[in-house]
Amino acid sequence: MRPRNTLVLFLVLVALGAYLWFVERPSREREAESKKLVALKKDEVTGITLAYPDRTIVLERSDAGHWRLTQPVAADADGPVVDNMLVAIAEADVSRTLDDVGDKLASYGLAPPEATITLTLKDGSVPPIKIGKTTQIGSAAYLQKDDDPKVYIGTMAFQSAMKKQVKDLRDKSLVSFEDAEVRKIEITKGGATITIERDGEAWRITQPGAYAADPAEIRAFLASLRGLRAEDFVTDDAGADLAAYGLASPELRIAVWIGKDAAQKTLLLGAFKDDDPNRKAVYAKRAELATVVTLPDYALKNLDKPLNTLRDKTVLAGLAKDRVARITVTRKDGNGFTLAKRDGAWHIEDPGEGTEREPTMTRFLDDVAGLKGGDIVSETSGADLRAHGLDAPDMTVVLSDADGKALATLIGARGPEPAGDPNAKAFVAAAGSSIVYSVKPFVYDRIDKKRADFRDAPKPSPDAGIGAGSAAAGAGMEGVGIPGSDDGVGGGEDDAALGDDDGGEE
Repeated sequence: MRPRNTLVLFLVLVALGAYLWFVERPSREREAESKKLVALKKDEVTGITLAYPDRTIVLERSDAGHWRLTQPVAADADGPVVDNMLVAIAEADVSRTLDDVGDKLASYGLAPPEATITLTLKDGSVPPIKIGKTTQIGSAAYLQKDDDPKVYIGTMAFQSAMKKQVKDLRDKSLVSFEDAEVRKIEITKGGATITIERDGEAWRITQPGAYAADPAEIRAFLASLRGLRAEDFVTDDAGADLAAYGLASPELRIAVWIGKDAAQKTLLLGAFKDDDPNRKAVYAKRAELATVVTLPDYALKNLDKPLNTLRDKTVLAGLAKDRVARITVTRKDGNGFTLAKRDGAWHIEDPGEGTEREPTMTRFLDDVAGLKGGDIVSETSGADLRAHGLDAPDMTVVLSDADGKALATLIGARGPEPAGDPNAKAFVAAAGSSIVYSVKPFVYDRIDKKRADFRDAPKPSPDAGIGAGSAAAGAGMEGVGIPGSDDGVGGGEDDAALGDDDGGEE
């Protein structure tokens, strides 16, 4: 292509781009804006009034950007819900207008309207939006802007999005915090209190005794507490009779101390709300606030944690796994083994054929070191090991360091129940500990390993198959006619083929 033609083409493209940018784009934007119910930037809205025939709801946004309800109740608003409502207003489209309605506004549900939305902006306001009935045909609704005689046809989705109850707009969270800020937790039920305190990066139970806490259980507990959302708001009356809701003597009391100043937030959970047999809920409130709410009944189940659930039940707690260089397993059935770590890799020291399964050895160490008990079945000095089959355990696992010093010893035994029994249990303990744990059979299976579990079975060589076939032909098939054999004696090639096939199957 000639340079002149290239330049001409380039100029044409530039001119086309300029036309699209400076002419077509503004035209399309004006066309899109003309279809909008109102021209609105939601970040400029500072106040919202929703007026319905039976109620008026007023919201205000603070300088920090937080929404609050000021009428009919003073309370924090649910920010995302309010923002979504503003998005729905800003993006509301008009499909067409009715110009000649005369005195027919009542027939469109606009005199009086079903709802009126008034928005206050940083610099003024927008005309109030009146919402009427839905159209007889199609998913649309009649709308009016202030006293504009025109009636606009908007979507029924917009009409539905603007129908709000106070509870829809209230902040439904009960206890807000960041997990890293929590310093202390108290769970009180029936006069008994469990106290859990942060100890550096770990958690420790300090009441009713001194125990290590299970970090996973504490995280789950805090997530359940932080994630609570009110289903309904029962009363905001500070003088309400709390006994009527089971909150004068709550079923469960949970307190958390948050931040450097240890600010306390306390949640009370009371009686079940039983007026709806198909849907159970429980009454709750913050001790520091007047509002009584209802929560789904599973909230009580998720927060009612007994001491044994919250305790760290790692059987070999405190084991320095990275120091383990030798694992010696003694088994009642004689299938014990020894694993040793050399040059950063695990090996099985017991004689045998087949390829070592190094990943299985590494996983075995992980399973033993991380084994957690299910329930604590005995916790006394000099625990009766005989009652759980641990006086003569099915398996003993000794973990040692590179110098041969024992770091920890695990003992385990299956219960008397037959395999597959839903009540079957196994029992484990750290040697020398006073605690015996029960575990589910499938958990015990992960550590119940035998020597053969750490090697792949050797594959027979093709030569072995050939030899076997030849020997059979020579010793047991002499003088016997074989299909495909001319002399009725050998058939060595066929036997060799059979030997190969058998080896391949293997």
